[in-house]
Amino acid sequence: DRGKEVGYEESESVAISLADNGSSCESDAVSITENTVTIKEEGTYILSGSLSNGMVIVEAEDTDKIQLVLNGVSISSTQSAALYVRSADKVYVTTVSGTENRLEHSGTYTAIDENNIDAAVFSKSDLTFNGEGMITVTAQEGHGIVSKDDLILTSGTYVITSASHGIAGKDSVRISNGSYTIVSEKDGIHGEHTEDSSLGFVYLAGGTFDIKSQQDGISASSWLQAEGGTYTIDAEDDTLHSNGNLVIHDGTYTLSSGDDGIHADSNVTIAGGIIDIAKSYEGIEGLSIDVTGGESSVLASDDGMNAAGGNDSSGFEGPGPGGDQFASTEGAYIHISGGILHVNASGDGIDSNGDITVSGGETYVSGPTNSGNGTLDYSGTAQITGGIFVASGSSGMAQNFDSSSTQGAIMVNVEEQETNTEIALLDISGTELLGWTAEKEYSSVIVSSPEIQQG
Repeated sequence: DRGKEVGYEESESVAISLADNGSSCESDAVSITENTVTIKEEGTYILSGSLSNGMVIVEAEDTDKIQLVLNGVSISSTQSAALYVRSADKVYVTTVSGTENRLEHSGTYTAIDENNIDAAVFSKSDLTFNGEGMITVTAQEGHGIVSKDDLILTSGTYVITSASHGIAGKDSVRISNGSYTIVSEKDGIHGEHTEDSSLGFVYLAGGTFDIKSQQDGISASSWLQAEGGTYTIDAEDDTLHSNGNLVIHDGTYTLSSGDDGIHADSNVTIAGGIIDIAKSYEGIEGLSIDVTGGESSVLASDDGMNAAGGNDSSGFEGPGPGGDQFASTEGAYIHISGGILHVNASGDGIDSNGDITVSGGETYVSGPTNSGNGTLDYSGTAQITGGIFVASGSSGMAQNFDSSSTQGAIMVNVEEQETNTEIALLDISGTELLGWTAEKEYSSVIVSSPEIQQG
């Protein structure tokens, strides 16, 4: 709640006027040495003006809470961070409505103390950004915004250009709202803690994101969870990446990836939202994948969904008939129990190093056209007990659901059919039960629905 509070009492605040070789402040809590302004005590400080080569430092007690109000501020540094939080309990950076503010690093980083400062905004303490104004952050070297503790953003407009990560937090990155335009030469948003596996997480509750990154779009070393927001991400690596679990509950996602669209080293759960993976090598990849809701569309040049590896950019081949014969991976599975899923894959449509289970939802797969892959590819069991599942693809390595299924599943191999062929499932009276259009040529069809009855 405190992180969302953008108000302040101007009469109880300290005013700091920034100017090259002429910065001024009437409070003893602020010291000024040439173009370095240092804030030393708890309180609210209103900053205005500009420094063409200077910096603002917060150096307070570890129990002090400090609010910095940016009212049309421009700070550039050629040797260090434009804003450096050396010590405090928590620092809140608030932008005034209607103002444009700029924080920039434009040279190399020269050590000024024992800390490895490597960002235009660098904090050793909890750092929160909010407000109704705009901040442009530019880092010609290093990162845009870094906190070595928790980094929280609750409102405001941010335009970030960086030579490394755009936004990075050691303990966590937490975003509840705001607008973010990020161009980064590494990850757009990055959470990483190398010592504690429970930290380094990224939590996204809302906001609007436009990210173009040369590595991952959004990544976390422990877990990544998205509760909402609007995301447009173009990443040369994964668009969403977690070294642990990854959960999507809500939001709208337009993702373009040079590698995986959505990747987790552990579990991927898609419980809601609208997801459009418009480009990927593999669409959704994790040790295990649960789809319980939402509407997802996947376009992949290799596997559409892959549990426990599969044929990724490292060249590892999947388990089933379409790849080298690897044994099942412990804990690997794909379970679809709800939502609507559209998959268009040039490799395997749905590929698991373990089991595949479909118990609900609607799944539509346009699988491979080559005989070396299959619409379904699994090394354990493939069971369907409910929902709608329809797929078309090549017949060379085609697999149907197995006999443990309690819902009828039909696989039919035919002569090769053309792209955009309409396919229908009819009952004995000629009533259409299911209808769909194959997005590519095919020679095998799999269909399962509750209307299919034994006998």
